[in-house]
Amino acid sequence: MRGAAEHILETALAGLEWTDRGGSLDDFLDRTEAECRSAAGFVLFAFFRRKKSIDRLLAGFIRKTPDRKIMHLLEIAAAQIFFCRGIAGSSAANVAVGWCRSHIGGGPAGFVNAVLRKITPLPPPSEDSPEAVLPDPVLRRWRAQFSPEEIAGFAHAFLTPPDTAFRCTAGPLPDAAELAELDAEPVPPPFPNCPFPFYRTRDPGKLLASPRWQTGRWYIQDPATALAVSLADFRHVRRALDICAAPGGKSLMIAEKLPPGGMLVAADRSGIRQKRTRENFLRRNWDFPTPVATPEALPEHWRDFDLVLADVPCSNTGVFRGRPDTLWRFRADTVAELADLQTRLVQAAADRVAPGGQFLYSTCSIDREENEERCAAFLRDRADFHDGGGRRLSPCPDHDGAYAHLFQKKR
Repeated sequence: MRGAAEHILETALAGLEWTDRGGSLDDFLDRTEAECRSAAGFVLFAFFRRKKSIDRLLAGFIRKTPDRKIMHLLEIAAAQIFFCRGIAGSSAANVAVGWCRSHIGGGPAGFVNAVLRKITPLPPPSEDSPEAVLPDPVLRRWRAQFSPEEIAGFAHAFLTPPDTAFRCTAGPLPDAAELAELDAEPVPPPFPNCPFPFYRTRDPGKLLASPRWQTGRWYIQDPATALAVSLADFRHVRRALDICAAPGGKSLMIAEKLPPGGMLVAADRSGIRQKRTRENFLRRNWDFPTPVATPEALPEHWRDFDLVLADVPCSNTGVFRGRPDTLWRFRADTVAELADLQTRLVQAAADRVAPGGQFLYSTCSIDREENEERCAAFLRDRADFHDGGGRRLSPCPDHDGAYAHLFQKKR
């Protein structure tokens, strides 16, 4: 038991160090061995959701802030003590103290023991106000953009671990018996006229163990991802391009909307992530091109598409339900640093649209500068496009946040 518990603790500590260096928790867990990925991920997610309260509580028992490694140990141990049902609080403290003694030294272990023994009998942190939950840089920015009621809703969603959302990508929609096998239920539509039904399960293992998973019937995907595709008119779309496709979720939606014989190019600059795009296509017996390339580097003959989607890199401020570390990695200059990349991708993508074709801009951000303001600037720069309108979806316990905007190229 001690060995497995120490392994989980060490993995969680490595994850905290990874995010401290600016890496995403998703990327870290993708690189983590399967045997402790779930347990370490649970600890890390719980910590980031309650980081503000945990750090405030620890500060009450610490006279002088210790070095980063010991502080990380206290933070992870506190998350285990308060939020992990699989280990008793006293046992979590024992494992942390023993690990510290073995890896750092007896003196620091005594300090860690003193702090953890004081917090173990306390009730778990339960503050739910935005001030007690959200990182200060995010809170300051959101106060300039959203109402107090909206921000309170964001804080509530931040504290609500999401179920695994998925949809059916092949065959008839699931009936009640099939959903019962997956311990699943329908998700309320995230917006009116959503073109895809979604479902959720509290036991993703059943979904992944289903034989129909391997045949491509299911795809794990948040309902908010349907927003961009919902804006497009597919009646005259035969050729489509997704320039930031990996791992392929929105590309799958586009492919399902194409007529027989339709063409889709799913491009992305990440070779690692494109492997997942290819796997998703192969699972559905599709052989659409999946080039590893930026939009500028695509072959010249790949242009004049009826539909182009640019789901650009962004601050990810809409997806904090399942990725709570994103808000803790947000800085005051995060959005500004992404502006040039977003503008370059948008311009390059727009150049690939055929006369009369459609261009979709999409982010998983709820920040106006990345969304409404970026799209207004595009229209000022590109007189060859009409404005087709945009829509923002706010995050809530049922789905993530997102933004999408449609532009129509003049003939």
